[in-house]
Amino acid sequence: MKTSTNIALAAALVGTLAVSGLVRTVYASPAKSQVAVMPDRTIRKAAPEASDGDGETNDDAEEKQESSRLQSLAKITPQQAKAAAEAAKGGTASRVKLENEDGNVVYSVAIGQQEVSVDAGNGKILQTQSLKAEGKESVSPRSSVQFSEAAGGDGDGETNDDAKK
Repeated sequence: MKTSTNIALAAALVGTLAVSGLVRTVYASPAKSQVAVMPDRTIRKAAPEASDGDGETNDDAEEKQESSRLQSLAKITPQQAKAAAEAAKGGTASRVKLENEDGNVVYSVAIGQQEVSVDAGNGKILQTQSLKAEGKESVSPRSSVQFSEAAGGDGDGETNDDAKK
């Protein structure tokens, strides 16, 4: 055979192999496809946390998260806690809030100048405290529902921020 014929046959063979490889690549199933994924190496800076004016970083997301965890532990509704406090103290409640009081899940109900702590588990009145004496430390009775800090709090209902002071 002539050299030009050999070159033409070799070119045809190489072309056929290239086309078959291209067809296999295009019609390959995704499960067999081997794609190299490069990790994202961009450096993202955390957005600065806004302050709500109290000198602490804005922790609304943490409060919402804790509130939903407390709500999942409560066995009575805010309306039931309000009714129990109003029946015990004979007034009209102006505020009902679910709180973590030293690991106890309680509803704090404001009636007049008093704050009534209602057990979030069974609706019993745990204690009554004057709103004027709210800053004073008092020992509150244990509620039937306990809250444990998964993040390792110090029992004051806030994240452990005592080291900053």
